Formats: sequence, C-alpha cells, structure tokens
Amino acid sequence: MKIMLVDDEALVLNQIRRMLSGYPGISVVGSFGNAREAIMRMPELQPDVVFFDIHLPEISGIKAVELAQEACPGVDIVFVTAYSEYAVQAFEMNAVDYLLKPLYQARLDQTIKRLMQKRMHKEDMRSIAPSRILCFRSLRFQSSGGSPEIPKWRTAKTQTLFAFLLHQRGNIVLKETLLELLWPELDVKQAANQLYTSIYHIRQCLKQMGIDAPIQNMTIQEGYILDTSRIRIDVDEWENGLRQVSGLNLTDSHSELQRLLSLYEGDYLPEIGYGWVEDERERLRKLWNQNARSLARFYEKAMMLEEALAMYERIQDVDPYNEEDGLALMKLYTASGRHKEAERHYHKLDHLFTNELRIGLTDKLVDWFEQARKKLPPWRNEETEIG
Repeated sequence: MKIMLVDDEALVLNQIRRMLSGYPGISVVGSFGNAREAIMRMPELQPDVVFFDIHLPEISGIKAVELAQEACPGVDIVFVTAYSEYAVQAFEMNAVDYLLKPLYQARLDQTIKRLMQKRMHKEDMRSIAPSRILCFRSLRFQSSGGSPEIPKWRTAKTQTLFAFLLHQRGNIVLKETLLELLWPELDVKQAANQLYTSIYHIRQCLKQMGIDAPIQNMTIQEGYILDTSRIRIDVDEWENGLRQVSGLNLTDSHSELQRLLSLYEGDYLPEIGYGWVEDERERLRKLWNQNARSLARFYEKAMMLEEALAMYERIQDVDPYNEEDGLALMKLYTASGRHKEAERHYHKLDHLFTNELRIGLTDKLVDWFEQARKKLPPWRNEETEIG
C-alpha cells in the first residue's frame, strides 16, 4: 500500500514516516510540506492513501482533498490535525480516519487496520460480479450482488454532468466543453468551481454505491475521462447482444432476440433533457423498433400468432404513431378472433392521430377498418371511448 504524507510541519512528517516504517507492505512514496506540489505529483506517484493535515496554510485541507481526488481518483484520505472540531466535516467527506496530534502508535494501528480492511474489501468486490450502470428507463446504479438503485445526486447539474461523462465514456471530455454545457451563465472562475465541486460529489456518489468507475483527470487543465472498463453498462451489453444475433437465422435465434428486446425497459436516460442525449435516445429507440419488427414479422410467418400479437403490442407502446404497426396489430387481432380489441385499438389510433397530431388516419387504415367491420361480425357499432 503506497502512502503519501502532506503536512506543513516537518517534524510531523518525519514522525509519521518513522511510525509507518514498522508496517509490512506499506511504503511512503512521498512527503510534502506544500499541498499543491503534492497534488501535482499524485498522477505520477499514484498513492493509495494520503495523510493530509486538514489545516494547511496555502489551501484548506478540505479543498486539497477535492483536488487530490480529482488528480488521483479512488485515493483514500486520512486527516491528521490538532483541531478536533474538523472531525465531522472530515467524515462527511468520507475520510477513512481522523487522527489527532500528537500521534500515538496504538491509534495509528487502528487506522492502518481500517485501511487494510477497506483495501481487502475492494479486492473482494472486484473478484465478484462487476457492478452495473443502467441507462434504460432511468439512470440507476447496481453494486455487486445488489439491486438497482437511483443515485441521490447533490444537484440536477451533478446528475447531468455524470450522464454526459457516461455518454462520452472512454473519451476525454474537455473542461471547456463542460463549462459551456452546464454553466454558460457564469464567469469562468465560478463555473470552474462548480465543475470541481460536482466532480468531487460524483466521485463520492460512485464510491458510496460501490461503482468502480473512476473519473480520471487527464492533466489538470484539459479534461476528464470516465473509465468504465471494470463495470457493465446495460446499453453496451444490449447493443453487443443485438450485433451477435444480427447475422443469425431467426429460426435459431428468435428466443435470444426476444430476450434482448425485453431488456429495453424504456428510453435512454429519460431524466436528461439535452439535445445530445435525445439523439442517442432516438437512435436506440429506432434500433429496438427495427429488431422488434423483424421478430414480429417472423412470428407472423411462422404462425406464432400470440407471440406476434405480444410483439406488435409492445411496438405500439414504444412507437404509437406508426400506422403500419397499428394496422398489423389489428389484422392479428381479427385473425385471432379478438374483434373488439381490434376495434378498440382502431379508435385509440383515431383519437391519437385526430386529437394529438391533428392529421387524421390515412384512407388505407380507415378503409381496412370499415371493410373488416362489415365482413367480420359481431363487432360493436358504437365507438369505443378513449380515456
């Protein structure tokens, strides 16, 4: 375990270094009297833990922690100070421990034990099933062995910032881009402070919910990249699955395609209202519709009417404004003897197109309905109410 020490008192630095030297498996990779210098060296030294004096002259320990976790995502923090009144604030920032000066070996033993236990827990979690991020229906996190949960974001902007980094996963996102996207009304300094604070809170949220997706700082000034290499993302798994079955004969692969289509629980990141997410939302929706229609037509040709009906009903739920799908569904209803359901769906479409789109149904659909009603009694003569 690599430890970095940051304290403006040289005697304290020497004391901690000496006390840590007796623990096997621990090395001190750097001692610094200046917090900014320490933070600049973190990407190079990659410490697992930083012992921070919470009361530094050139920068507060709290602010230094934000910058440290920006420079070295996932680093653990131990505060060292003579001021006990900072304890609550330290633990609010998820510090592993809080040591009061003067330091005692027995108390440091407890700190090292906590750090070792946390390290072992991280390794155990990585050996189990990876955590997941879910984007369909709503943005949710699922830790290893847990159930999907909606994160508690500090602000709506924090949520949007994470969603954008996730959307751009694996790519560097320039800080300038984020400032213009989220805080265009603020001056650069104010916007940058908002960005740093939001990044810090996202990291804490990911950490608390067991999501191993560090936000890496690609040099202090340039940008961020969200590393999702150690987690699973439902959208990626879904698209990979569709690619694998795309070249297969549906006679052999229809069950797998049915399973994949069922994983599309709803729109992509529906809580985010920006143009960049709407484009992706529409692309994924079209991809689902394309595959769903292929499967529905396969079921029709194979005379698997119940499966075809269920597929077209789902298609109409996802894309209610498509008349061709609506007509296919009504034809299947009539072929199955479910005439009242066909009529009910016709009036539902009529209501949708007339009252919401204000264009009315096409002659093709109206003519089919009138002919079908005449040929296939008993149908209700009265129109079905649409609630």
